[in-house]
Amino acid sequence: MADPAAWPLVSVIILNFNGKRWLEACLDSLAKSDYPRARYEVILGDNASTDDSVSFVRHHYSQVKVIVFEDNYGFCRSNNLCAKEALGDYLVFLNNDTSVTESWLSQLVQGVLSEPSIVSCASKILFPPSEKGSCLNAAGGRIFITGSSIYEGWMQADGPQYNVLKYTGFGCAAGVLVQKKFFLETGGFDEYYFHSVEEMDLGWRAWLYGYKVLYVPSAVMVHSMGGTASGGKGMTPTVLFLVLRNSLYFMVKNFEGATALRGMALFLLKTLYTCGYALWTRNMPAFLAVGRAYLCFLKDLTKAFRARALVRGKRRVSDHALQELKILAGVRDVIQATFSGLRAQKKYSSKGLYESQDIMKLRTNKQGDIVFYQET
Repeated sequence: MADPAAWPLVSVIILNFNGKRWLEACLDSLAKSDYPRARYEVILGDNASTDDSVSFVRHHYSQVKVIVFEDNYGFCRSNNLCAKEALGDYLVFLNNDTSVTESWLSQLVQGVLSEPSIVSCASKILFPPSEKGSCLNAAGGRIFITGSSIYEGWMQADGPQYNVLKYTGFGCAAGVLVQKKFFLETGGFDEYYFHSVEEMDLGWRAWLYGYKVLYVPSAVMVHSMGGTASGGKGMTPTVLFLVLRNSLYFMVKNFEGATALRGMALFLLKTLYTCGYALWTRNMPAFLAVGRAYLCFLKDLTKAFRARALVRGKRRVSDHALQELKILAGVRDVIQATFSGLRAQKKYSSKGLYESQDIMKLRTNKQGDIVFYQET
């Protein structure tokens, strides 16, 4: 579009918690964007940082709109609150430990405008180069019947197969664009998840309601991953608990009966493996996190069925149809992706699968809902 005024207004939302060390690179890369400056705003949602992130941004990046929360509300609620304050027709959720290329934003917008049914676009996300080589964080995402997912290209060397514009299950929320109207009218991020699985839930919702998600390989960015949430470590007991609990909730909320039953059976096998691995590595916190996840899910089963009823009322596409489109992956794909991910983890990372210590713990309200993080 030659006329800058013809480009839609976009709101780039960045959540932050004690991430001052990442903000300069992230915000400076955004400032170099070729997207018309008058057609995008940047919103920083700060989850009660104590490292003077807020004063740093206000002093050095006065054009950034800063929203300060009284507590660390986690990923879902904080992004939802920022989205309600956003002025844009489109929202982009961007992690603070990222840097984007000059054409990243314009490529995402061109992608979402290319077809009326597209409501979300996924970025091509790379890990920073290391002595072991450069590899992908995400090139779109695959949704599994276990209520879990894997990023396409996860820890694989970048190559021509990841330079193809195509539909995908969901976009990694480290850098994903979504139509604001669709996002808000369908409830935003489901705040039950608090953290993890919510990005997959958003992508699945788009497909389930008759819309599409597009992977845009020309929208390139770099993600340090876990820079502020986990200190760059492996999966902590708290994150493991959330991933398992949320996967169970996702299956009940979103899948048709037969799909959910198959997924639950395979999920049980996967968690038995997790338990065995945790015991073999003498990681009792990880082992106990599995039990906590199942107990919490059973306690919240009523919430899951309420959410299921809402989804059923809006569903436009069957699970079978989404399997035919390869948006929903079956048993064989789950097994292949699991072993491929383990091989990639061994090749590119020296970290174990699970950590034994948390740097954050969860706090709940009187109703038992997770409401915010607190440092340990």
